[in-house]
Amino acid sequence: MKDIKYKVVLADDHQIICEGLVSLLKAAPYIEVIGFASNGKEVLDLLKIKPTDMVIMDINMPIMDGIKATEQIKIQFPDVKVLILSMHNQIGYINNAVMAGADGYLMKNAESAEFLTAIDKILHGESYFCLEVANKMVNKIQQSVDFGDFFLSDKEKIILPLLGEGCTTNEIANRINSSKHTVDTYRRNLLHKFNAKNVSELIKIATKEGYIS
Repeated sequence: MKDIKYKVVLADDHQIICEGLVSLLKAAPYIEVIGFASNGKEVLDLLKIKPTDMVIMDINMPIMDGIKATEQIKIQFPDVKVLILSMHNQIGYINNAVMAGADGYLMKNAESAEFLTAIDKILHGESYFCLEVANKMVNKIQQSVDFGDFFLSDKEKIILPLLGEGCTTNEIANRINSSKHTVDTYRRNLLHKFNAKNVSELIKIATKEGYIS
């Protein structure tokens, strides 16, 4: 593996973070940093013109965040690996990253050795979730009524932020081109998954857990 140069893009809207990662990656001579991006759109633009093996991605970025960018990478460039490097350990962020197709999730306070291990494993076709993240995933699954309670469906991921914006059932139905009955069903499912008594409590819990900002 060490004879191969793997091409990596760093995506973070804080230049000092990218500079720090470049310094860390000097310990991995098989890694070549070929580009930098400050938002998800810039990542996608780079991938269109530069063959890339991995993107090391922050979540909170302007214009297009790391979760949406990961979703698009897995659709448009399915062979590109994505390692989420984030300061957020809430289960919602982790859930959204997993559902978007991220190959790994690491906290920004990780030791440099673990950072390099995560990259190595992902480039070898494995996934890597740091212990803190893995424990949260397992705990959430164990607490769920069934495994499906851990994940949000595609429609639930659309409806939840609309509820957070204060949209009514009619407004949501029009936005997603669906019936009021269907929207009500999804809302009941969301209340169940978050163990919330009403929409206000649902939004409070979802925000705290990082499912919506």
